[in-house]
Amino acid sequence: MRLTAALCTGLLLAATGAAPAADRLRIGIGPEPETLDPHRGVSIGTARLLLDLCEGLLTRDGAGRTVPGVAVRTDRSADGLTLVFHLRADARWWNGDPVTAADFVRGWRRAVDPATASGIADLLDGVEHAADIRRGRLPPDRLGIQAADARTLVVRLARPVADVDTILAHRITLPVHGPTLDAKGMDFANASNLMCNGPYRLIEHRLQQHYLLERADHWHGRADVALAQVEMRVAERPELELNLFRSGDLHITSAVPAAMLDWARAERAEALHVHPWTILSALAANPDGPAWRGNAAFLEALDLALDREQLTATSQGRSIPAYGLVPTTLWPAAVNADPGPKGQARRDAAQGALRRAGFGPDRPPPRVEIVFAATDAIRQRVVAIAAQWKQVLGVETDLIGMESRMISTRLAQRDFQGFIYNNWIGYSPSQMLAPFLPPAFTLTATDPAGQQAELRRAERAVLDSRHFIPLAQGSSLHMVAPPVRGWQDNLYDIHPVRLLSLAPATPP
Repeated sequence: MRLTAALCTGLLLAATGAAPAADRLRIGIGPEPETLDPHRGVSIGTARLLLDLCEGLLTRDGAGRTVPGVAVRTDRSADGLTLVFHLRADARWWNGDPVTAADFVRGWRRAVDPATASGIADLLDGVEHAADIRRGRLPPDRLGIQAADARTLVVRLARPVADVDTILAHRITLPVHGPTLDAKGMDFANASNLMCNGPYRLIEHRLQQHYLLERADHWHGRADVALAQVEMRVAERPELELNLFRSGDLHITSAVPAAMLDWARAERAEALHVHPWTILSALAANPDGPAWRGNAAFLEALDLALDREQLTATSQGRSIPAYGLVPTTLWPAAVNADPGPKGQARRDAAQGALRRAGFGPDRPPPRVEIVFAATDAIRQRVVAIAAQWKQVLGVETDLIGMESRMISTRLAQRDFQGFIYNNWIGYSPSQMLAPFLPPAFTLTATDPAGQQAELRRAERAVLDSRHFIPLAQGSSLHMVAPPVRGWQDNLYDIHPVRLLSLAPATPP
């Protein structure tokens, strides 16, 4: 596999001056992913790349629904606690090695191993012993997963999991190639080492420029993959992607800059795609932040001072106010988020909480900080938040912008003093809540209605703590060039490249 890595401030075309291949689909993936490690990567860019490079027991179709991947059949016990997966005989790694049940055992054990330091391993907590392994109480080989034979995988659950299919299609459950892991260790997912089993293989990576994918020779569905090559372009700012799109050098953008949405609607309406998405924008508070350590009323005041309708009023339909941690469209039964007091009543409540916190004319409140990804849209949002805190509470705010790829690392390491502004995406209520719940949380109900009720109570407890303050639920926004075929807008904003194609170029 030919791979290169080069630091560069410009995009590939600007650096080389070469014209893009006419039959190569070019897709924007946003900022450079922090890693391709399926257990450690938490960015949207990582998820987008691994969807096309790797394949789990289940995968996603063009509408975002879960469909068979490596597993062609699943048997479930009467109590729902034992799952038996029958693997396809023609599943292969990029180098032609067979994909076996042992590869999934290896991957899942690595995911929950504390040494991996995965930030998403709690998605597997429904598997027998997973939570205790994550907390170092049991060794990884006690995980409730085993290979009955090369093509039969048995998974034992600790409790019924209502949304288990969404987890089985998540990158946390991907298989891991044993020889590569043995040879490279923690570096097994570096671009120059990666060995995967999906419809495309990675043939080139240029840091901060692109990932070049080529149709995999040994993938079982290769005959149905239309595109021989796909270029995944990296761009720290959506404005760069839009410029490439307008010049014809990009077929699909990962986003649309807020300032250009009116232009897109007026000038390129046929290419603009806006659709509800399961994305939440929120402020994550460091629970030990010096501004509110031991003073929960100050956090309450900051939360109550936020006018979410005003914060989203200028989004041009891109987002709506969020009063819960789970987008309402994800709950299996209709729910109504409680917006709390509004208008002057909200401001009065915020000022009352500030007084309970011990601050007033004779004792000004402390400064707070917000760490954020320095894109124009997010900068505008956090500036508006700071203005509301100043107006309602007299609180001064320090705004600290940085590269998008650093946000997840700072959050995971709790390397911030006040708040981090971040986005979270999930495909079910339990997945959406997983990053916010305490490590000891487990569901006890065995029926979907009971589990939903428990999750709602857990969500309420997090909201009451103000350790996570929801702000807005968003929409996916893309520019999709008319020659692209197979694109389907969907709630999950999942668009497998294996199902896309390009219309033949029209002769001049």
